[in-house]
Amino acid sequence: MKKFLAAMVAGLLAFGAVAAVTSCQKADDILVVYTEAGFAPFEYEKDGKIVGVDVDIMNKVGEKLGKKVQFENVAFDTIIDAVSAGKLTKVGSAGISVTEARKQKVNFSTEYYTAALYVIYPVAQESSYVGKMNVDGSVDGVYWDNLAGKTIAVQNGTTADLFLGDEIAEGGTIYDTGAKKTGFTSLASAVADIGLNSDVLIIDELPAKELIKGKSNLACAPLYYKGGEGEQDEAAVDVYAIAVNKNETAILNAINEVIAELGKDGIQALVNKHLGL
Repeated sequence: MKKFLAAMVAGLLAFGAVAAVTSCQKADDILVVYTEAGFAPFEYEKDGKIVGVDVDIMNKVGEKLGKKVQFENVAFDTIIDAVSAGKLTKVGSAGISVTEARKQKVNFSTEYYTAALYVIYPVAQESSYVGKMNVDGSVDGVYWDNLAGKTIAVQNGTTADLFLGDEIAEGGTIYDTGAKKTGFTSLASAVADIGLNSDVLIIDELPAKELIKGKSNLACAPLYYKGGEGEQDEAAVDVYAIAVNKNETAILNAINEVIAELGKDGIQALVNKHLGL
């Protein structure tokens, strides 16, 4: 009996060891990617799944690495630190802009998309915000100066958040004008707040255009720095790249290979697909 029990225990231990190895193998076959699925067309939810340009790119990376890609929807401003830690995820793909501060924590892939910052504002107050007009009267853009004294919404941790922080700080374009920032975790909540507690929202071009679809009370236009005497106005722009843990060279190389294979036209084709063009 004792021998039988001993054999059973040994068998269970062996089974546990095999199960543990199998579990590890399964974990190794999954590439967990952090994103924030409210940034169409780059990542958004459709039929209960996270889809978008970044998802398509990372799925191709998964194929190249022989791994299944698993997207996790998290707060945007947690992504860089999570990737840097490398415990829950090693990759962040969420229309992330490259900044010097972020480069201290993670490695970035090749830049794959350049986006202009846009301002979403109430149509009824368009004349208060639009500082640049085409000769035909169409809206061309909003100057930072036109946001003086306004309560400006941004999504926490985004480039818009960083840009705005600079402009309301000492030396910034709208410093000491009464302008203030209000941050949101969700872009949908930020849009809903326009005209209530916030005057406008700053976000990237394509998400801005998607967010105002079906909302006749809202419009959007690109954000500009006003040029000095004899200088042209300068658009506020940022570029996207994929964040990778600094120890994951193989993953970074695979991402760069996919971006190179797609090229500018391939990336734009993905954008068009998710915009329904």
